[in-house]
Amino acid sequence: MSNYAQIVDRLYQATCSWGVRPGLKNAEALDQALAFPTKSYATIHIAGSNGKGSVATKIAKGLELSGYRVGLYTSPHLFSFRERIAVDGQLISEEEVIKGMQKIFSLDEKLNLNSTFFEMTTLLAFDYFRKKQVDIAVIETGLGGRLDATNIISPVLTAITSISREHTQLLGNNLEQIASEKAGIIKEKVPVILGPKARFQSIYDQAKELNCPLFISKKISYFYDEENNAVAELALGHLPLSFSLQPKAVGRALAIRPPCRFEKIGEVIFDVAHNPDAIFYLLQALHTFYPQSRFRFLVGFSKDKEYDQCLDLITPVTTHVHLVQAPTSRAATTEDLKSVLKNEDPAFSTAHPSIKEGVEEAYTQALAQGEILVVCGSFYIMADAKAAVGIQPPKDSLDLNEKIFPSILSSSVT
Repeated sequence: MSNYAQIVDRLYQATCSWGVRPGLKNAEALDQALAFPTKSYATIHIAGSNGKGSVATKIAKGLELSGYRVGLYTSPHLFSFRERIAVDGQLISEEEVIKGMQKIFSLDEKLNLNSTFFEMTTLLAFDYFRKKQVDIAVIETGLGGRLDATNIISPVLTAITSISREHTQLLGNNLEQIASEKAGIIKEKVPVILGPKARFQSIYDQAKELNCPLFISKKISYFYDEENNAVAELALGHLPLSFSLQPKAVGRALAIRPPCRFEKIGEVIFDVAHNPDAIFYLLQALHTFYPQSRFRFLVGFSKDKEYDQCLDLITPVTTHVHLVQAPTSRAATTEDLKSVLKNEDPAFSTAHPSIKEGVEEAYTQALAQGEILVVCGSFYIMADAKAAVGIQPPKDSLDLNEKIFPSILSSSVT
């Protein structure tokens, strides 16, 4: 097998066959079979319910602009699987995916592991970073922390950005249980950075037990990206002394956001807010920057998210809500979403057979009514939503938004 599309399809089939299976056994076995790529470079490990992708990107960019060779591993992707793995902002090539996955598939079969999509993708990233001789890699957890496949690394720094209810069937039913799972990435004597919404006793206890220096960002803002900036800046300031950062590089890095994080293109805002806390932060940002505007929403959520609470938050602030289903087995159907709105006027919402059709109709109506269209929810609706308004996917480098919003709205609290 040598075709890139076939390779990626085979990876996805692993997800269909084995699903999500928390645990480190397979990742550790693959790491050993690959001669321990995780020991070849320094790493930074980042977990959190919201903000971890943005913080990881900012940290990686700050190091890159300071002259280091930097790997970045994030998930999920928007347009292309290749977006998950990058070195100095350049996406892994199709050829490298093919070569790397052929090796990993072979090892997986030889060891009879039946590894999942995420386990194999994680080891593809770790092995690729070794091949590219990175100085340091910034690693975002996939789900939780303690049993996440990324947790086989021994980082020089860890960060937990925020805690909110998510994946309760796997992580626990209350915030302290979820925080405890995230705290599983903390390693002995390794500095820990906490965001202002990650201040939970289970994290404090784990850091104390493992003798870890603990640094807490207290920045609270009406715009969630400023909170992410503060966490990333704090993290960059507590790297080992062997890493020397340039202040101008850090400043430039903090101005960067990954795509679909309050990304405004024309009169459309794209945001991957997909749980109640993230929706709340999105609404805060909308009212802060566009206080006189009216909003029309197009949404699609995964069925394992609390989409009922998300829609409850959106309903009072939207003129109309357009419902779509993401092209994944994890997606909530439009019927699921519609059932949440059963007490609303039937004319208040529209269920669409495709994302493309939904965006086209919502965009037309928003322009006609002088509204801003907000596309939010699952990562998995964003590629089709952007394509519907003529936005092309990035080819070989990460698509980053460098617009800087005013900082005068922020405040700092304890």
